[in-house]
Amino acid sequence: MLYELRMYHPAPGRLEDLVERIGSVMAPYFERHDFPPRLGMWTAVAGTPIPLFAWLLKWRDFAHRAAAFASLSVDQEWNAVRIKTNGDSEMVRRYDLRFLTPSEAWLPLAPVSTSSCRLVELRVQAVAVGRTGAASDVLATVDLPALASSGTTVAGVFDNHSGPATPGITMLLGWSDFDRRRESLAAYEQSSEVVAARLNERDRWAGDHLLAERASLLLEPTRHSPRELKLL
Repeated sequence: MLYELRMYHPAPGRLEDLVERIGSVMAPYFERHDFPPRLGMWTAVAGTPIPLFAWLLKWRDFAHRAAAFASLSVDQEWNAVRIKTNGDSEMVRRYDLRFLTPSEAWLPLAPVSTSSCRLVELRVQAVAVGRTGAASDVLATVDLPALASSGTTVAGVFDNHSGPATPGITMLLGWSDFDRRRESLAAYEQSSEVVAARLNERDRWAGDHLLAERASLLLEPTRHSPRELKLL
Protein backbone atom coordinates (compact mmCIF):
# COMPACT_ATOMS: atom_id res chain seq x y z
CA MET A 1 0.00 0.00 0.00
CA LEU A 2 1.52 3.30 -1.15
CA TYR A 3 0.01 6.76 -0.67
CA GLU A 4 0.97 9.69 -2.87
CA LEU A 5 0.37 13.25 -1.74
CA ARG A 6 0.50 15.57 -4.74
CA MET A 7 0.90 19.28 -3.93
CA TYR A 8 0.40 21.64 -6.87
CA HIS A 9 1.48 25.28 -6.97
CA PRO A 10 -0.80 26.98 -9.50
CA ALA A 11 0.02 29.85 -11.79
CA PRO A 12 -1.44 33.19 -10.61
CA GLY A 13 -5.22 33.21 -10.89
CA ARG A 14 -5.44 29.52 -11.88
CA LEU A 15 -6.31 27.81 -8.58
CA GLU A 16 -10.00 27.40 -9.37
CA ASP A 17 -9.16 26.11 -12.86
CA LEU A 18 -6.90 23.52 -11.24
CA VAL A 19 -9.60 22.48 -8.74
CA GLU A 20 -12.02 21.91 -11.62
CA ARG A 21 -9.49 20.04 -13.77
CA ILE A 22 -8.45 17.50 -11.13
CA GLY A 23 -11.86 17.29 -9.50
CA SER A 24 -14.05 17.03 -12.60
CA VAL A 25 -12.43 17.30 -16.04
CA MET A 26 -9.93 14.51 -15.49
CA ALA A 27 -12.35 12.07 -13.83
CA PRO A 28 -13.06 9.97 -16.97
CA TYR A 29 -9.36 9.87 -17.87
CA PHE A 30 -8.38 8.74 -14.39
CA GLU A 31 -10.91 5.92 -14.68
CA ARG A 32 -9.78 5.00 -18.18
CA HIS A 33 -6.14 4.63 -17.11
CA ASP A 34 -6.67 2.73 -13.83
CA PHE A 35 -5.96 5.56 -11.43
CA PRO A 36 -7.20 4.88 -7.89
CA PRO A 37 -9.95 7.08 -6.43
CA ARG A 38 -8.89 10.52 -5.23
CA LEU A 39 -9.11 10.12 -1.47
CA GLY A 40 -9.09 13.82 -0.71
CA MET A 41 -8.70 17.16 -2.52
CA TRP A 42 -7.97 20.40 -0.70
CA THR A 43 -6.88 24.00 -1.11
CA ALA A 44 -4.61 25.69 1.42
CA VAL A 45 -6.10 28.47 3.56
CA ALA A 46 -3.19 29.12 5.94
CA GLY A 47 0.49 28.29 6.02
CA THR A 48 3.23 28.37 3.42
CA PRO A 49 3.06 28.18 0.46
CA ILE A 50 -0.24 29.63 -0.71
CA PRO A 51 -1.97 29.21 -3.11
CA LEU A 52 -1.74 25.43 -3.17
CA PHE A 53 -3.90 22.51 -4.28
CA ALA A 54 -3.29 19.10 -2.69
CA TRP A 55 -4.73 15.70 -3.50
CA LEU A 56 -4.15 12.22 -2.14
CA LEU A 57 -4.09 8.83 -3.91
CA LYS A 58 -3.52 5.26 -2.72
CA TRP A 59 -1.65 2.98 -5.15
CA ARG A 60 -1.17 -0.76 -4.96
CA ASP A 61 2.57 -0.21 -5.49
CA PHE A 62 5.02 1.82 -7.59
CA ALA A 63 4.43 -0.42 -10.62
CA HIS A 64 0.71 0.41 -10.55
CA ARG A 65 1.53 4.12 -10.41
CA ALA A 66 4.06 3.97 -13.24
CA ALA A 67 1.68 2.08 -15.52
CA ALA A 68 -1.21 4.50 -14.88
CA PHE A 69 0.83 7.64 -15.56
CA ALA A 70 2.47 6.10 -18.63
CA SER A 71 -0.92 5.24 -20.06
CA LEU A 72 -2.32 8.70 -19.34
CA SER A 73 0.66 10.46 -20.92
CA VAL A 74 -0.01 8.93 -24.36
CA ASP A 75 -3.78 9.48 -24.33
CA GLN A 76 -4.26 11.85 -27.26
CA GLU A 77 -7.74 12.87 -26.16
CA TRP A 78 -6.50 13.83 -22.70
CA ASN A 79 -3.53 15.73 -24.12
CA ALA A 80 -5.87 17.76 -26.34
CA VAL A 81 -8.03 18.57 -23.29
CA ARG A 82 -4.95 19.50 -21.28
CA ILE A 83 -3.77 21.95 -23.95
CA LYS A 84 -7.25 23.45 -24.29
CA THR A 85 -7.77 23.93 -20.55
CA ASN A 86 -4.28 25.36 -20.09
CA GLY A 87 -5.05 28.20 -22.48
CA ASP A 88 -2.10 30.51 -23.08
CA SER A 89 0.13 28.99 -20.40
CA GLU A 90 0.49 26.01 -18.07
CA MET A 91 -1.94 25.90 -15.17
CA VAL A 92 0.65 24.51 -12.72
CA ARG A 93 3.96 26.24 -12.01
CA ARG A 94 5.48 23.31 -10.08
CA TYR A 95 4.47 20.41 -7.89
CA ASP A 96 5.79 18.51 -4.88
CA LEU A 97 5.24 14.75 -4.68
CA ARG A 98 5.44 12.90 -1.39
CA PHE A 99 5.19 9.14 -0.89
CA LEU A 100 3.79 7.81 2.37
CA THR A 101 3.02 4.50 4.05
CA PRO A 102 0.65 3.93 6.99
CA SER A 103 2.31 4.37 10.37
CA GLU A 104 2.33 1.44 12.76
CA ALA A 105 1.09 3.91 15.38
CA TRP A 106 -2.06 4.62 13.36
CA LEU A 107 -3.06 1.18 12.07
CA PRO A 108 -4.46 -0.13 15.41
CA LEU A 109 -6.84 2.84 15.78
CA ALA A 110 -10.52 2.35 15.08
CA PRO A 111 -11.80 4.10 11.92
CA VAL A 112 -13.25 7.55 12.56
CA SER A 113 -15.80 9.64 10.67
CA THR A 114 -14.35 12.70 8.94
CA SER A 115 -17.62 14.06 7.53
CA SER A 116 -17.58 17.06 9.91
CA CYS A 117 -13.95 17.99 9.17
CA ARG A 118 -14.23 21.18 7.14
CA LEU A 119 -10.74 22.18 8.28
CA VAL A 120 -7.79 19.80 7.90
CA GLU A 121 -4.22 20.26 9.09
CA LEU A 122 -1.48 18.65 7.05
CA ARG A 123 1.21 18.30 9.71
CA VAL A 124 4.69 17.13 8.70
CA GLN A 125 7.10 16.31 11.51
CA ALA A 126 10.76 15.52 11.07
CA VAL A 127 12.22 12.69 13.19
CA ALA A 128 15.93 12.38 13.87
CA VAL A 129 17.72 9.44 12.28
CA GLY A 130 17.65 6.46 14.63
CA ARG A 131 14.56 7.64 16.53
CA THR A 132 11.71 6.50 14.27
CA GLY A 133 10.82 3.58 16.53
CA ALA A 134 10.71 5.80 19.62
CA ALA A 135 8.61 8.36 17.74
CA SER A 136 6.12 5.70 16.67
CA ASP A 137 5.86 4.43 20.24
CA VAL A 138 5.12 7.86 21.73
CA LEU A 139 2.58 8.57 19.00
CA ALA A 140 0.75 5.31 19.69
CA THR A 141 0.77 5.56 23.47
CA VAL A 142 0.56 9.30 24.13
CA ASP A 143 0.00 11.74 21.27
CA LEU A 144 -2.67 10.08 19.15
CA PRO A 145 -4.87 9.17 22.15
CA ALA A 146 -4.44 12.69 23.54
CA LEU A 147 -5.37 14.25 20.21
CA ALA A 148 -8.48 12.08 19.96
CA SER A 149 -9.48 12.91 23.54
CA SER A 150 -9.14 16.63 22.80
CA GLY A 151 -11.73 16.48 20.02
CA THR A 152 -9.27 16.25 17.14
CA THR A 153 -10.13 13.80 14.37
CA VAL A 154 -7.03 11.75 13.53
CA ALA A 155 -7.76 11.06 9.87
CA GLY A 156 -4.38 9.60 8.91
CA VAL A 157 -0.83 9.06 10.17
CA PHE A 158 1.95 8.10 7.77
CA ASP A 159 5.66 7.43 7.66
CA ASN A 160 7.43 9.68 5.14
CA HIS A 161 9.32 7.91 2.37
CA SER A 162 10.14 11.07 0.43
CA GLY A 163 9.91 14.81 0.85
CA PRO A 164 11.50 17.48 3.04
CA ALA A 165 11.13 15.56 6.33
CA THR A 166 12.60 12.10 5.81
CA PRO A 167 12.63 10.27 8.13
CA GLY A 168 9.49 11.80 9.48
CA ILE A 169 5.75 11.57 9.99
CA THR A 170 2.82 13.13 8.12
CA MET A 171 -0.53 13.52 9.85
CA LEU A 172 -3.96 14.58 8.61
CA LEU A 173 -5.91 16.08 11.51
CA GLY A 174 -9.43 17.47 11.28
CA TRP A 175 -11.88 19.81 13.00
CA SER A 176 -15.14 21.54 12.17
CA ASP A 177 -13.61 25.03 12.11
CA PHE A 178 -10.72 27.24 13.28
CA ASP A 179 -12.14 27.83 16.76
CA ARG A 180 -12.54 24.11 17.40
CA ARG A 181 -8.97 23.53 16.22
CA ARG A 182 -7.59 26.15 18.63
CA GLU A 183 -9.54 24.73 21.57
CA SER A 184 -8.65 21.12 20.81
CA LEU A 185 -4.94 21.71 20.32
CA ALA A 186 -4.73 23.75 23.52
CA ALA A 187 -6.31 20.85 25.44
CA TYR A 188 -3.96 18.37 23.76
CA GLU A 189 -0.79 20.34 24.50
CA GLN A 190 -1.78 20.89 28.14
CA SER A 191 -2.75 17.29 28.86
CA SER A 192 -0.71 15.73 31.65
CA GLU A 193 0.31 12.76 29.48
CA VAL A 194 1.69 14.97 26.71
CA VAL A 195 3.50 17.29 29.14
CA ALA A 196 5.09 14.29 30.88
CA ALA A 197 6.13 12.74 27.57
CA ARG A 198 7.82 15.95 26.43
CA LEU A 199 9.70 16.24 29.74
CA ASN A 200 10.80 12.62 29.50
CA GLU A 201 12.05 13.16 25.94
CA ARG A 202 13.97 16.24 26.99
CA ASP A 203 15.78 14.23 29.64
CA ARG A 204 16.37 11.19 27.42
CA TRP A 205 17.43 13.00 24.25
CA ALA A 206 19.57 15.81 25.69
CA GLY A 207 16.96 18.53 25.42
CA ASP A 208 15.40 17.28 22.17
CA HIS A 209 11.78 16.34 21.54
CA LEU A 210 10.87 13.45 19.26
CA LEU A 211 8.01 15.34 17.58
CA ALA A 212 9.06 18.96 18.08
CA GLU A 213 10.13 20.10 14.60
CA ARG A 214 7.08 20.48 12.37
CA ALA A 215 5.56 22.33 9.46
CA SER A 216 1.86 22.56 8.78
CA LEU A 217 -0.70 23.71 6.25
CA LEU A 218 -4.37 24.29 6.96
CA LEU A 219 -6.59 22.96 4.21
CA GLU A 220 -10.24 23.07 3.23
CA PRO A 221 -11.90 20.37 1.09
CA THR A 222 -12.78 21.39 -2.45
CA ARG A 223 -16.31 20.98 -3.80
CA HIS A 224 -15.18 17.76 -5.50
CA SER A 225 -13.56 16.14 -2.46
CA PRO A 226 -15.25 13.02 -1.02
CA ARG A 227 -17.23 13.77 2.12
CA GLU A 228 -15.41 11.01 4.02
CA LEU A 229 -11.64 10.43 4.05
CA LYS A 230 -11.55 6.62 3.67
CA LEU A 231 -7.81 6.16 3.82
CA LEU A 232 -7.40 2.48 4.80
